[in-house]
Amino acid sequence: MITVKSSIQQKEFSCSVPDIVCHITYNRALVKVVVTKSGDSRTVYDEYLYPDANNDIALTDIDRLIGRFAEQWLVFGLEISVTEQNVSQNADGEEVISGTSTQPISVTIVSCRANILHQTCQQFCDSHFLTVLDGTRETAEGFLEYLYYIGTGSPQCTATYSDGTTRSFSVDLMVDGDYRMLDASPVNFLSSGKVLVDYEIKAGSRKQAYRVIRDYDPDIAPVLLFFNSFGVQELAYCTGEHRMVSSFDRKQTRIGRLKTPYQVDDKVTFKADTGILTFAMAEWWRDVLRSKDIRVLPVQNGGVIVGEGLPVVITSEKAELSNAADELPRYTFEYEYADRNHNILDLRSEGRIFDNTFDYTFN
Repeated sequence: MITVKSSIQQKEFSCSVPDIVCHITYNRALVKVVVTKSGDSRTVYDEYLYPDANNDIALTDIDRLIGRFAEQWLVFGLEISVTEQNVSQNADGEEVISGTSTQPISVTIVSCRANILHQTCQQFCDSHFLTVLDGTRETAEGFLEYLYYIGTGSPQCTATYSDGTTRSFSVDLMVDGDYRMLDASPVNFLSSGKVLVDYEIKAGSRKQAYRVIRDYDPDIAPVLLFFNSFGVQELAYCTGEHRMVSSFDRKQTRIGRLKTPYQVDDKVTFKADTGILTFAMAEWWRDVLRSKDIRVLPVQNGGVIVGEGLPVVITSEKAELSNAADELPRYTFEYEYADRNHNILDLRSEGRIFDNTFDYTFN
């Protein structure tokens, strides 16, 4: 008989899957771990485990076993079977199994790289959107904003205008599957003759507040599309100074009387500044800096083209927060193109003399 001493909740974040400890009565256990998604089934672990002095076995580091599937599938099934076996040998030295019993464990896994405290996965999914932002998000007209959630609840928006009036909007879903995606961009909540000040999106018990800022420069750069800690995409807008630094690595030799270059490598490094942040936005920006999949989006006619970003890699950052009375949160970082060829000509920035570190209204 198998006794499960510690197990997994019915819905669990991928990074928080606890160790499974079982007490067995026989002398060996066959443990299988299978991940499933829409009919696709993958075995990630299939091994014999032998009990300790207390007749316990432990399956540990499950989060590492399923990590790459969590990044691909976002929401998927995890099936674990523990089959204890009474194993002996006959006179010929052959293995004989004289008794077995099986304990199945089946749960749902939600992709998450953040260690969320004081709430279970189910509680978080019921009360939060899939973002690490804990507070008001600062945005501006022309910004794209996406929200995602798992579960039920029809999204609604309440917008507030500068004259003190409010207006309610229903929000259409862009994706409705394992998770739901909605467009929370401020342009969707404008009202003729009024100035949008802030708005709040609700879906069931989930809430996300937005404050519309109006003193940003017209050419914010860079605009980054990144996968957050829940494996869904968000956009990040840098409102500070953007700088491009080019360097060239030349290899040359002398052929006859002439010094001749035979290889010139062009390296472009961009230096970006988030601009002044609230403390909530500063915490959220750390999710951008830790992301492994980031794209810089092209800007055209004052807007970004989401589907045509170039992969980039953040190479260094200065991300410090303090409680000094005269210091406001602000991050700077450097990034470069992921492609080894940095000689990139982007024809979508039509009509502009310089690149996107310059104001698109220049000419």
